Amino acid sequence: MPSFGEKIKIARKSKKYTQKQLAEKIGAAHNSISDWENDKNKPDPDTIELLCGVLEITPNYLMNSFSDELSPKDKLFIKKYQALDLFGQQTINMILDREYERMELIKKQQDHISYLEENPIIVEKGNNTIVRLYIYMHKIASAGNGFYFDDIPTDTIEAPYLPGADFIIGVNGDSMEPTYKDGDLVYVQKRQIIENGEVGVFILNNECFIKEAGEKGLISHNEKYDIIPGNEKIQCIGKVLGKVKMN
Repeated sequence: MPSFGEKIKIARKSKKYTQKQLAEKIGAAHNSISDWENDKNKPDPDTIELLCGVLEITPNYLMNSFSDELSPKDKLFIKKYQALDLFGQQTINMILDREYERMELIKKQQDHISYLEENPIIVEKGNNTIVRLYIYMHKIASAGNGFYFDDIPTDTIEAPYLPGADFIIGVNGDSMEPTYKDGDLVYVQKRQIIENGEVGVFILNNECFIKEAGEKGLISHNEKYDIIPGNEKIQCIGKVLGKVKMN
């Protein structure tokens, strides 16, 4: 069962707030959020009320135990599980264990990404070179047939610092040649909207593409590839700022 601090963290992440953003919204110190989420201490009642208002949760949710939080749906699920024979329960346990491990892995990746976003590491090296540790999404921004975005292998990479860049992504395929070639690394700034003529990273049907935004859809720079017609299912992830030039 989640602790008091874990509940705050879950609610904060669901609202896509950083610890700093949440602290600013309730007028608290940045390290206060970290202390609460790690169960080092708890806020006073007035702050809890502010916290719940911003995160759109109830004080009852934060303070009550797990047993008091079971909904009728949860209780029905438990009743059904208890009614199963040994084979049925073992089947459910196997699925739950597998899915729990998958979600734990996702949570670790998201925590790692959140930490880097909140605490970017920027250092100065020789020859006046400034580098930063970036979130690195491997060779998945397809310039060809696409890649399932849910399966992105997330890592970190040290690269020359580029103001405005949030992460680095690898190009896969040749549809953006000669601008971007297979194996190139590009800087990406998180954006939900980019202008026509700008190159961005997009998701369509759970596939990730690097393309130029156009009036009629997503454009490839390689003429042998057709335009991807624009539709409401296309989601913009960010704007490509340029190639990563590694020393």
